[in-house]
Amino acid sequence: MNIITWLVLMLVVLFGTTANLSLKYGLYISSPTEGASASIKNLLLSRYFWIWFVCYTFMTILWLYVLRTIPLSQAFPVLGLMYALIPIASHYLLKEQVIFSQWVGISIIITGVVLVVN
Repeated sequence: MNIITWLVLMLVVLFGTTANLSLKYGLYISSPTEGASASIKNLLLSRYFWIWFVCYTFMTILWLYVLRTIPLSQAFPVLGLMYALIPIASHYLLKEQVIFSQWVGISIIITGVVLVVN
């Protein structure tokens, strides 16, 4: 296991985080007042939907590479960082509120990932 593989794993986490934020923002800006079918059409034509799609595609391809090189017992817990990064990013980028208990949970997740990977 070399440093490149671990960096690729971090790219998987970043692509997953970006994908989830893009989809959420795409849903947020699609107009639900025009009806469900128009809203879905707006979402599918949105650049944020396509950012989601591209990120998930790259994430999946890179995840396949990671699975060939890092033991699943170490690689999979690192994906848990998305559970920490998504609320942090949505707090700063989407202006969503993150309450104290969530911050505690985020710190526990990060600590847990560090313990599992070492």
